[in-house]
Amino acid sequence: MKNLKQGTVVGALTAVVLLAGTRAANGADHSAPCVCFASDVIGKKVLSTKGEDIGKIEDVVIHPGGDIAYGVLSFGGVMGVGDKLFAIPWGVLESKNPEMPDKDSDRRIVLPIDKERLKNAPGFDKGQWPAMANVEWAKEVDTYYKADNRRARAIPASSDRGTAPVWKCSDLKGFNVETPSGEKLGDVKEVALDMDGRVSYLVLSVGGFLGMGDKLIAVPWEAFKATREGDKKKITMAATKEHLEQAPAFKSEKEARTEMCDPVWITKVYRFHSVPPYWTQGKGDEKWEAGKEGKTPPPKN
Repeated sequence: MKNLKQGTVVGALTAVVLLAGTRAANGADHSAPCVCFASDVIGKKVLSTKGEDIGKIEDVVIHPGGDIAYGVLSFGGVMGVGDKLFAIPWGVLESKNPEMPDKDSDRRIVLPIDKERLKNAPGFDKGQWPAMANVEWAKEVDTYYKADNRRARAIPASSDRGTAPVWKCSDLKGFNVETPSGEKLGDVKEVALDMDGRVSYLVLSVGGFLGMGDKLIAVPWEAFKATREGDKKKITMAATKEHLEQAPAFKSEKEARTEMCDPVWITKVYRFHSVPPYWTQGKGDEKWEAGKEGKTPPPKN
């Protein structure tokens, strides 16, 4: 975490180097969140273990429960796979520091898989994304990388991929959020990713709903309810105007990135919205109390 406090955008991106090695292998034991923004992660270069530039992250796929399922990578002509994209289980990606003269190499993501093995990996055309909620498709991908996925997360059976929405971060950004009654509450401006493998929070623009110009707030993933009817996805959040007016403001300025990734600040966000911090669950955290910040807990979805 030390590097996270040494810069602005650099501080946020440095969280990538903590992607592996600082987390428990099975994903059950969470330390403080190590957060980067989707806008920083998407487009990041991907290196081989030898330090070769082999591709970049095109998107990040999110399970219904908020777990990061896949990083979608492109390899260009380097791998001899043409314009195909590859969904790589998030637990396969690492952050080892390749021995390169480039001083910024520690901020890039590493894919520790042999090139020949990647050439035979299941992929798809850029213009024809698979239905990632499809159990059979996910099974094929997960099985192929099973031996490589050292930090695989167990997705609960109740997270039915067949009926609950699976998200691409690129689709989440700009997505409208409504109240349970159907009134537009705001839209998603940013996705904060805990590099351990889950969504930490969404940045929501609620100024129009409040009638006060532009206001950005951070809201834990668990405070939303996502549903799907056919091909139509929907996100709702039960919240009063008073609750949103008092919510901690998200600062979009680059110089505020470090603060917005700070576990202390994120904890305040969770407490304000009466959502137990996921990184303390199962640890007997006696300090947690719903509504501890002295605000009225929001209504339930």
